Amino acid sequence: MELNCPERNAELTRDSDLPRDRFGRPLVPDDILERMKRVTTEEAWGVLMGHEFRLQYEGGWMNLHPERILVGRAVTCRYVPQRPDLHALVEEEGKQKERVGGQNSWVIDTLEENDVLVVELFGKIERGTFIGDNLGTAIATRTGGTGLVVDGSIRDAQRVAQLPMNVFCRDVHPTAIGDVTLAEINGPVRIGEATVMPGDVVLGTPSGIVFVPPKLAAEVVERSEETRMRDYFGKMRIREGVYTPGEVDRAWSEAMTADYDEWKQSVRVEDLEP
Repeated sequence: MELNCPERNAELTRDSDLPRDRFGRPLVPDDILERMKRVTTEEAWGVLMGHEFRLQYEGGWMNLHPERILVGRAVTCRYVPQRPDLHALVEEEGKQKERVGGQNSWVIDTLEENDVLVVELFGKIERGTFIGDNLGTAIATRTGGTGLVVDGSIRDAQRVAQLPMNVFCRDVHPTAIGDVTLAEINGPVRIGEATVMPGDVVLGTPSGIVFVPPKLAAEVVERSEETRMRDYFGKMRIREGVYTPGEVDRAWSEAMTADYDEWKQSVRVEDLEP
């Protein structure tokens, strides 16, 4: 049994021509990840809908830090309710691979900078606590401060909230994780109504989470930046008294579009105030 098979992971994401890591995940560039931090939920969702990726959003989270935006490359893992024969097989593989600690630690040990761990734990709360503060510290350290999405719970929430990362979970509980078995690493996982693939860009905001396929990440960022610039320009010209709100809030005239195109050449989107 191979929990984390690079060949299968690459086949699952074969429509991406991006470079890949040792586990076969496509690697969206760091520059795109950084720019993604200013994308809104609705902007990302709109692009995905246009490409018929209709089920890439999930809401209804406990968000430990609503003031932080979570962005990173998905490392996925899937749990199932514990069954003795399967559990024994997984533990056997762990010994063969010389993996250390509990099965949740095995996944955390694969994380690298700018990864976000996405865990399918079928909404389990009691004994569905994927991390406490010790494993949370490991995630924060290995990822450089991105975080965790778990369709389950966490423990030690007061301590975890003090870590330099963010966590989206369904709830918290004081119990330790139990009665579950790790079935797969870096395969497709179901998070609520969304399907998540290894290497997806995770965009977590106060609104919820959008899981962006790697091949669409650059388009999401570029469309968001264009929207941001047009909005800034329109509001600026209204304040200056050049155009009325009615003129801005409809299809622009040729003269307005020419004005915008000329102005756009003189500014950088990253320099614009929110």
